[in-house]
Amino acid sequence: MSQNSAPRISILGDGTCSFGGVSLPRGIAAAYLYSERYLSYSGFNTVEGTWWHQLAEKMGGSVLISNGVLGSYVSIKGLYAACLNGRIRSLATEEASPDLVLIYTGMTDVANDIPLDAFQRDYAEMLTKMKKFHPDAQIWCGTLFLGQPPAPNHMYYFEPETLTNAEEYNQVIRDCVKEAGVNLADFAAQGFTCSTVDGHHPDKEGMTAFADAWLKNIKGE
Repeated sequence: MSQNSAPRISILGDGTCSFGGVSLPRGIAAAYLYSERYLSYSGFNTVEGTWWHQLAEKMGGSVLISNGVLGSYVSIKGLYAACLNGRIRSLATEEASPDLVLIYTGMTDVANDIPLDAFQRDYAEMLTKMKKFHPDAQIWCGTLFLGQPPAPNHMYYFEPETLTNAEEYNQVIRDCVKEAGVNLADFAAQGFTCSTVDGHHPDKEGMTAFADAWLKNIKGE
C-alpha cells in the first residue's frame, strides 16, 4: 500500500459487501441484501452504516469501489465468480486505483458444496489476477466467520447444516493467501462472530463489530 494517509479502499465480496444502488457491477440487477428499504430489517438504511464505510472512516480514508454481489461465489462454477476479470478490474476507476483491497467471499461456495479443489483453484486465480491488475494495492483476505443466529422471527439465509465444513474452505483461503504473499484477516481463527439479520449478514451492530475486526487485523493489534 502506498503511504497515502487517506487510503482509497476497494471491496470484493458477496452480499455481506453489497448495498443497493452503489455496489453492483454493470449489468447486474437487484443482487444485494442491504438497501434504503431495509431499516427495520438490518437496523441501518444508508451505505454509511456498512462495515466498509465505517472502516474507511476509522482509517481516515474513503471507499473507492465496493463490488459486492448477493449470492456470488469465488468459484467459476457459481454465479458472478469473484475470480472473473471484470469483477477484479472494476475495483479501480479511470481516475484512481485502490491503496487497499479487502476480500470477503466464499460462504456461498461452502453452502453449495463447491469442490475444494475447484475453490482452491479459483481463489488462487483471483489473487493472481488481483496482484496483476492492482499491483500497488495492499491486499487483504478474510476467512469466513459464522454469524450469530437471527432473531426468532427471521429466517436463516444459509441453513446452518450447510456450513459445517466451513473450516475446510477457510484452510484453503489461508493456503492461497500464504502462497500469494498477501495479507490474512483470520476472523475464523480469532473466534470472531457478530449479530446478524439472518445468521450470515451482519445487522447494524454486527457491521460495526466487523469494521472493528478488520481494523484490528490491518493494524496488527
